[in-house]
Amino acid sequence: MKRNRRHRRNTFIRRRLFVGLAMIGLLAIIPALIGFKQEAEPKPVAPAAAAVPVKQGPSFPEIPIKPWTTQPLVSPDTAELLVGSMAFVNLTDGQVLIDKNGADRVFPASTTKLMTALLAYEKAVAEKELDQNVVIVKKSTLDIPWDSHIVHLAVGDRLTVRQALYATLLESGNDAANSLAEYVSGSTNEFVELMNARAQVLGLTGTQFRNAHGYSDPNHYTTALDMARITYAFGTYPELVEIAGTYEYEAKFKDAAGNQKRRWWYHLGSAVNERSIHYSKLVTATKTGYTDESGYTMVFLMERDGKQYALVTMQAKSGQTFPTMRSVEKIAFNLTTE
Repeated sequence: MKRNRRHRRNTFIRRRLFVGLAMIGLLAIIPALIGFKQEAEPKPVAPAAAAVPVKQGPSFPEIPIKPWTTQPLVSPDTAELLVGSMAFVNLTDGQVLIDKNGADRVFPASTTKLMTALLAYEKAVAEKELDQNVVIVKKSTLDIPWDSHIVHLAVGDRLTVRQALYATLLESGNDAANSLAEYVSGSTNEFVELMNARAQVLGLTGTQFRNAHGYSDPNHYTTALDMARITYAFGTYPELVEIAGTYEYEAKFKDAAGNQKRRWWYHLGSAVNERSIHYSKLVTATKTGYTDESGYTMVFLMERDGKQYALVTMQAKSGQTFPTMRSVEKIAFNLTTE
């Protein structure tokens, strides 16, 4: 009797278990039977990469320079070519006529200011600010080596771009060059970046700038041939040529208190001074330079029979620059002075 009862109970339990399992299976397949779709476990989504703004490089007015060929007039070893490094180039026809160590790296000294003036002029023309009082001298403007050549600007002085160009190209003021740099870029450091970008666009291969004025720095250098290319770009702007070919200039501007200042600036380059023994009727513009490390440096922009020429002399000792200039005038143009 007990065994029968136990048998019936076990049978009952097995049936209940079977029914339970069947119900679970039915519940599992109901969504599929009636068209429900089970949602998969959501997976974490990686955050989208943040957009990184791409810094645009500076754009400059296009100044096409044709490839230069070499058409030597004389040997670079000619005794009359006294300076250590030089280049004489027919800019109009793209011909290198004299190349004496023209690809050697040298310190440019204040001939650097040709690039500074070029960039400032291009911005001023684009913004129609050439004769606007937008060059303001700040404390940082006067942060220059103590033995710099200066035009004695003071904090708060307000000049036009044209006036600052005269002060930079004639009197070669390092303070004036810094004022142009800050006008263009806001700071001299950012301006140096612009100078090097412009050098790249002009195809300069041996040039690197570290300041706007040319004070000696081991990493601030150029070559005579590169400087001739800068001179080519500079010479495409008649107003710049006029400024750099002017011997004397009167500037009137306001100081921080609004009082008027009056200054006379005179060109350090005597090739444009008709009263100088170094005057040349061929020279339309010039820029001087000197430091102990660079020696005497000079750029002459010349014109003859409607063609432009650049004479760049570097690594010169005292008394070598102008005799070399006269020798080039004789060699290239059969021109002699009495």
